[in-house]
Amino acid sequence: MKQRKITARKRMNMVMCEINNAILLTGGHSVDFRLRKEEAGLRLFVRGDFDPNRRHDLLRVQEVLTPPVRDPALVETYWELAGDMMSTGGSQLTLVGHMLDLAKVEVGESVVEMELYLAF
Repeated sequence: MKQRKITARKRMNMVMCEINNAILLTGGHSVDFRLRKEEAGLRLFVRGDFDPNRRHDLLRVQEVLTPPVRDPALVETYWELAGDMMSTGGSQLTLVGHMLDLAKVEVGESVVEMELYLAF
């Protein structure tokens, strides 16, 4: 169980990095994170602004974070191949979507709010 908690913390760091990057790339000036450790996992709340002209980019983020079917095998394989020091990039956000156990993403006109959960 201890190793699963360590792995979840490392993965949540990647999640936060990728979300931060995605919001800033859409013209955001402010990203607020609130991370809560729960008994069975980590829950992240995110609120950020973005350029309204780039709303379509955030709708794409919403799409990749909420895949209809999550593939844990894909995550395990890619994580092992890439190691803990995975570089950031556009494709990483898709991996994040499969890594999460729950994702709620609401895209407004110029604000995005997310609730992301990663179980231990």
